[in-house]
Amino acid sequence: MHNQEQQVYKWLVKRGCLLLFKDGDKIHLELDQENSESCLLTQEDTESLIAILTSLAETVWHNPDYIKEPYLGQFYRTENDLVYWDLGETKLYIGFNVNEYALTINYSGNAVVKISVNYAVELIQIMTHYGKRFGI
Repeated sequence: MHNQEQQVYKWLVKRGCLLLFKDGDKIHLELDQENSESCLLTQEDTESLIAILTSLAETVWHNPDYIKEPYLGQFYRTENDLVYWDLGETKLYIGFNVNEYALTINYSGNAVVKISVNYAVELIQIMTHYGKRFGI
């Protein structure tokens, strides 16, 4: 019997906390805003979160039992200076807070989302885009 330990990441960020782990062929992303409007990430938080998401997405992608779905076009939408994904009961928002000099992650609806590899890739790309404001 092959026993592989589940990697769970609980990342304390500038403001808030993110919980990430592989859940079958999805990535479990849970936001805890700690009584604030949104989670705020520093440059280091953003770089670490990108690395964690990339690692989790690669683990799912390289699983021989994973059925790869073709990417058929962007899932994200834009609204003002925010990018968001409509995930059914939840909307996941990302933007850059110039006053706090931090990447902002927010949601409306359920604090827990399970995203596919295609959504994770977009999330990584958008975080990298906003990370350029830090100089990443």
